[in-house]
Amino acid sequence: MDIMINEPIIWPPKYIDPTTDFGFKRIFKDEEITRGFLNDLVQKDNPDVHIASVTITDAEADEANKDIRRVVYDVNCVTDTGEEFIIEMQNDSQDFFSDRIVLYLARAASRQQGKGYLKFVDENGEIQKEPWKYNMKNIYGVFFMNFIDKEHPQKLSHFQFMETQEHYKDSDTLQYWKIQMPLYRKMKESDCKTVIDKWIYNLSNMAKMKTQLAFKEDSPLFMRLEKLASYSDMTREQQWQYDSSFHNYISYYGQLATKLREGKEIGFIEGETKGRAEGRAEGIEQGRTEGEKIGIEKGEKQKAIEMARKLKLKGTMSDEEISKITDLTLDEIKNL
Repeated sequence: MDIMINEPIIWPPKYIDPTTDFGFKRIFKDEEITRGFLNDLVQKDNPDVHIASVTITDAEADEANKDIRRVVYDVNCVTDTGEEFIIEMQNDSQDFFSDRIVLYLARAASRQQGKGYLKFVDENGEIQKEPWKYNMKNIYGVFFMNFIDKEHPQKLSHFQFMETQEHYKDSDTLQYWKIQMPLYRKMKESDCKTVIDKWIYNLSNMAKMKTQLAFKEDSPLFMRLEKLASYSDMTREQQWQYDSSFHNYISYYGQLATKLREGKEIGFIEGETKGRAEGRAEGIEQGRTEGEKIGIEKGEKQKAIEMARKLKLKGTMSDEEISKITDLTLDEIKNL
């Protein structure tokens, strides 16, 4: 995760934080803001696409899973041509994140099954309806990531069905984007070369902006975004709702930080205890081995001394000859 709770919190803020539940939904439940953002996002790779209007729906992509709603929030919308967008804020990294994206898009696709007819005019000039034949409306996912994917640190990435060798698109039906917000926080305004970069730069950095949003003069929608995100322009009730959402957000990450610290402390104690036990066992084994080695060496030395003493008592061999046989030094033999 990449949150800014370690920085001094200025209260009241100049702008709301879009990584909070209230902040995210206040911005993306504004249909003009959402339409403009999605047009600039989709047209980056598909310049012929134009979204004339969007309608925000109340359904959330994972309404059944309430446990993750403190770190994951989403807004669904449908365009004037019936295409569906799932826009999500993911505040923390997650195992199988990409698999969950595929599940959400597939679930949305399954809801289209059997719906819709193709209209055509028959030979008599009458309008007829042809039964559904898998003619589907496009489904798009836009996933804001408030963390960095360490394996693929890319600011903005676009995914869809594509042939792996010739790299041609096989289907436009399911597409999604990943947006790594922390990478936009490392950018300067001058680094933003495209309109969508300017959108994401503002969304990623507005919580710590103290004056006006960047690029406000570039588009009337940025001026609308600034007013919508302005804390002072909200009603007292809206401010209270945002305060509650923001403090829930901070509280959640405070709990995570506490659990992480406690986990490290427990791990350290367990590791230290295990290390001591293993060290003690290793020391005993090493002492036993070294003791046996020393004992053997002393025993062999004593045998050599006894042999040298007997040979010397016989008087048939010189000290030099006894030294060669027993490996004792001449001084050791002379002192016997």
